[in-house]
Amino acid sequence: MAEALQEYIEKHSFCSEYLFKDWESFLDVLFAEGGRVSSILWWDRCKKSQQHRSVGSGGYADPDDSEYMYAETKLWKDGLDSWTLDAIKEYIAAERATGLQYGNEYVSHDLIPSFYLCE
Repeated sequence: MAEALQEYIEKHSFCSEYLFKDWESFLDVLFAEGGRVSSILWWDRCKKSQQHRSVGSGGYADPDDSEYMYAETKLWKDGLDSWTLDAIKEYIAAERATGLQYGNEYVSHDLIPSFYLCE
């Protein structure tokens, strides 16, 4: 892994997953350093008090706001190895705009991607 990318991850990732508040900047650095995304796993940023209505469960506390958390969903996308930076950003924007809903009970609040990288 390129040194600049490793430094970015150490400075901006707040958990063991490649989960970033500013995921667009992460992707910019990743692709600038010759990296690629293999898969995306989705997280739902929601108020802890609303997790019972979230499409996600369990996860990580938001380090900047103790009222919020990142709940892991079961939605993921594989096969992104050959996708361009723009295609990945478009996919993420479309998923975030659409959101997730399971039945009438469970909805996404603010979908955030985490990334699995190509080796």
